[in-house]
Amino acid sequence: MSNTLTEETTYDIRYSTIADEPFLKEWVLVPEMRKWYPPSSNIDVEGFVRNWIGFSRYKCSLTAVYNSLPVGVATIFLMPYVKVAHLSMLYIAVDPKLQRKGIGTSLLKNILHLAKTKFPRIESMHVELFENSPLIGLLEKSGFKKIIRQENYVKLPEGFRAREVLEIHLR
Repeated sequence: MSNTLTEETTYDIRYSTIADEPFLKEWVLVPEMRKWYPPSSNIDVEGFVRNWIGFSRYKCSLTAVYNSLPVGVATIFLMPYVKVAHLSMLYIAVDPKLQRKGIGTSLLKNILHLAKTKFPRIESMHVELFENSPLIGLLEKSGFKKIIRQENYVKLPEGFRAREVLEIHLR
């Protein structure tokens, strides 16, 4: 297996569907992944993932597929009110077993393209992360800039972590 799965013929990106929910839930429940997302309990993860994948009905979520199985999801969280429709949030997750294989980069590139071409109202996109998230480097390489840092935002067993918000302007 090459280091970049995205170049293989069995890799593709498609619109997400509700059927992708169990895969996303499985990834978020992995302890090493879970610490980077807001939910604390399994019940919270259920609601979080259901809300996340629910945006698939608006065709604003993409799923990376490798060998016919979902391996990553990136979703634009659309704002429900006209006054804030120019903003959006982004969440992204990649199967922990297949991280660092180009999937996150591919999903990010494609979700930004989707936002620019299919959602012309969106002027900027924000990503909310906890400090030291492995996604920060990827986002900064793609043009996101840190705009907010809030110390002691979340309390984890290993101590407090800051919240960081990154932004990219699409227009």
